[in-house]
Amino acid sequence: MAGAIATRCPHCQTPLKVPDSLAGKRVKCKKCENTFVVPVSPPAAAPPRPAAKATPQAAAPSASSATSEPPRPKRPFDDDDEGVAQVGVVQERDVPRCPHCAMELVPPDAIVCIHCGFNNRTRVKADTKKVYAATFSDWFMHLAPGVLALLTCIGLIVLNVITTLNMRSWLEGTFLEMEELDAAGRKRFYIAPGAFIFLIAFISLSIFIPCLRFGLRRLFVDYRPPEQLKLK
Repeated sequence: MAGAIATRCPHCQTPLKVPDSLAGKRVKCKKCENTFVVPVSPPAAAPPRPAAKATPQAAAPSASSATSEPPRPKRPFDDDDEGVAQVGVVQERDVPRCPHCAMELVPPDAIVCIHCGFNNRTRVKADTKKVYAATFSDWFMHLAPGVLALLTCIGLIVLNVITTLNMRSWLEGTFLEMEELDAAGRKRFYIAPGAFIFLIAFISLSIFIPCLRFGLRRLFVDYRPPEQLKLK
C-alpha cells in the first residue's frame, strides 16, 4: 500500500495500515475501539516487481488505446487489504483528556475519569466490581444489632435509676437489716445500700460503653450492608 504505515494495535494486536499523514497522531482501532498513537516510521518499501517482457503486440499501440482516456491515478487505499483491520482517526480537539484512556474528561476539571476510573490526583486507576443490590432483609439483618445495642444502653440507664431510688426499700426486712437507727432515723444495714448501687453501676458501665460504641458505629458509620460480589 503506497503512502501507508504498517503497524499493530497495542491492545488487540490486530495488524493495521494507516496513512503516513497520521504518523504521530492518535487513532482508534475499529476492532477493539481503543485509541493509540501511530508510531512515526517510514513506510516499508515495496519489493521490486519484475519487469514484463515486451511483446510485439504490447510494443505496437493500437489505435483504440491511443484514443482512450488516460488512466486515473490510483488512490493509496485502493489496494486489496483483506484480513487487515482499518482504523478511524480520533478528532483532535483542545479539551482535557484522561491520561490513561485518552477520553474526554467530563466535566473538564474532573478528578476521576468516568470512562476508566483513573484518578488524576492520586494517579491510580480504581478497581470496578459487580455487586448485588442490598435487599430489605440485608438492611434489617445489618442494622438490627445496632438497634439492640442502643436499646440495651437505654435499659441499663433505666435499671440504674430504679436501683438508686429503690435499693433501700428492697433491703428492708432482709437479713441485712439491723435494729439500730442512723442519724436520720432510718434502719441501718450490715451492707450499705450504696454499695449495691455502686456494684450495679460498675457492671452496667462495663456493658454500656461497648454497646454504645457498637450501636453508634453500626447505625451512623458503617450503616451500609456488606457488598456481595457477583461471581460472573
